Amino acid sequence: MHSNTRLMNVSSKFMLLRDLDIFKSLNDKQIELLAQKTEMQKLGKGKPIYKADVKIDHVHILFKGSVKLGIQVIGEREIIRGIIQPGELFGENIFNSTKRLEYAVTLSECHVFNIPVSYYQELLTSNAEFRSSIVEQMMTNVSVLKKRIHNYMFFNAQRRILEFLKDLTIKTGKVLVNGEYLVNHNMSHLAIANSTDTSRQTVARVLNELKSKALISYSDRRPSKIIVRPTLLAI
Repeated sequence: MHSNTRLMNVSSKFMLLRDLDIFKSLNDKQIELLAQKTEMQKLGKGKPIYKADVKIDHVHILFKGSVKLGIQVIGEREIIRGIIQPGELFGENIFNSTKRLEYAVTLSECHVFNIPVSYYQELLTSNAEFRSSIVEQMMTNVSVLKKRIHNYMFFNAQRRILEFLKDLTIKTGKVLVNGEYLVNHNMSHLAIANSTDTSRQTVARVLNELKSKALISYSDRRPSKIIVRPTLLAI
């Protein structure tokens, strides 16, 4: 077993898997079998979960942390396809290729369930409700991609970064007692630039401008933790 895989007994995995929304359609027998076949893996920040152009052996559920899906283009340039949050399935599109089309890298310490492709396919075949939930997720991913294309075509760089930050706040922000949001995105300026089709310098400039207008705040020592004011979401 891989050295960064945390040992966990079947009953513990059963309890965790049963609480995930994506498996609500499975009965206890199916979840127990899933727990028997599934590994829980613990990885540190910046660790690969899978690489591009390798055989697809598993699909994955993120239990803790955040994960970046990307495609390497030239040098340090990459296209970020998405940021995975806890409870989300990824690496699930096994239908149009036997090899990975993108890579997955942790943005923070992560706990990941690794599900063998063979059992994932069995679940899709035997459970119509589960199959429908996967199709719905894939359609959501397509909608996100369409929105990104729309933003690229019709918004300038500053607006694309603003829309990205708003979406990130709505999706991952934790509401504080004063009504503000804490967004712990664990992304570098380059990663945000690659997610918004802009440059690292533009990201730094726009975030500084938003900070100077008191729409967001962050520490220079920990810029990946941002406090977002509700007024930003109304812009």
